[in-house]
Amino acid sequence: MKLRPTLWRTCRVIASETRLKLLWQLFETGELCVQELVERTGISRPNASNQLRALNARGLITPRREDMRVIYRAEANTEIGFAEPLLTTLRTCFDCSMTFKTIIQQATAFTHERRIEIVRALDGKKLQFHELLEATALSSAALSRHLRKLEDRGIVRGIGGQYRLSRTGNPLGRTLVKIVCA
Repeated sequence: MKLRPTLWRTCRVIASETRLKLLWQLFETGELCVQELVERTGISRPNASNQLRALNARGLITPRREDMRVIYRAEANTEIGFAEPLLTTLRTCFDCSMTFKTIIQQATAFTHERRIEIVRALDGKKLQFHELLEATALSSAALSRHLRKLEDRGIVRGIGGQYRLSRTGNPLGRTLVKIVCA
């Protein structure tokens, strides 16, 4: 079965402290089975299994069988174009001891396909609100709501009635903007 995850759904997966804890353990140790991850994180076995399945379905971890155990490692699925740069950036976040709260905040800027549409519309441009309405075909209320979320997370900046992409200092935000605008 070929995986075809969307970026916005993948961002929903990484916007979880539980999944980030599991991923951080894999960054720290290389490979672990479910039981070892359960012992290191305090997450229940059924929950850990479900969360690992979600990470695997998004191409961020790779499982392998060893007898009766499934061993996981943080390795991008190369069939998913954005998995490798996203996983590399998450590893950078781990190396820099970035807080889960910061990572989740950046990821949630991209957890809706309409926000991704807005970021694409602003790629290399400064647009007025009415131009963004035209470019995205969103309602005024929806555009306002999504712009607010993007502004709160430092992805979009509105100045003098014009909106543009910000130059976020956060590595995850920068990578997600790059993936969206590629």
